[in-house]
Amino acid sequence: MMVLEWPVSVAPANMSWQLISNSKTFTSSFTGSTQTVRFPGSRWRCTLTFNNLTELLSRELEALIASLDGESGRVKISHWVRTGLTGRGDPVVAAPNQTGRTLQTKGWVPNTVVLRKGDYLTVGNELKMSTENVISDQEGNALVSISPMLRISPALNEKIETIKPFGIFKLTSNDQGSFQYRPGNFSNVTITLEEALA
Repeated sequence: MMVLEWPVSVAPANMSWQLISNSKTFTSSFTGSTQTVRFPGSRWRCTLTFNNLTELLSRELEALIASLDGESGRVKISHWVRTGLTGRGDPVVAAPNQTGRTLQTKGWVPNTVVLRKGDYLTVGNELKMSTENVISDQEGNALVSISPMLRISPALNEKIETIKPFGIFKLTSNDQGSFQYRPGNFSNVTITLEEALA
């Protein structure tokens, strides 16, 4: 499936961004005690509001939404406010068969804060957040605590994107993209997307 690129010139006026957890709680009918289990499959969701789009920008966004054709399409989205870091090296996955909430990495600039708590990174087309400050060792290795947990084990030496981290998103429903037009060729629209899990 082809993944579309978001138009560089189109940015939201307002954005909400949240992690939708895939946790389940089970309650005992005998004792009332609860147990909560975390499963892979948590995903990022964003609601984007665009106000006073010029005719040119409106056309760009309308064409993108038409190309997505409801929930069937996919588009790369990066966080508009929290941009990535530069000058931290060329990080890659340092070990095969990794799962869970930590990621062994290598290729960073040595002895440096390479990720800050709350920074985003992309590995295997999955968008993750660093949940701790990460300092590389003298050889450029670093263990990164991430959320959500890995859904698919990334390949050894797979590139980790930290400069412009992205996720692969889809519209949350087929009825997205109702543009409201005003005199003067300005338009408004709000759309909601969530990470598409492969």
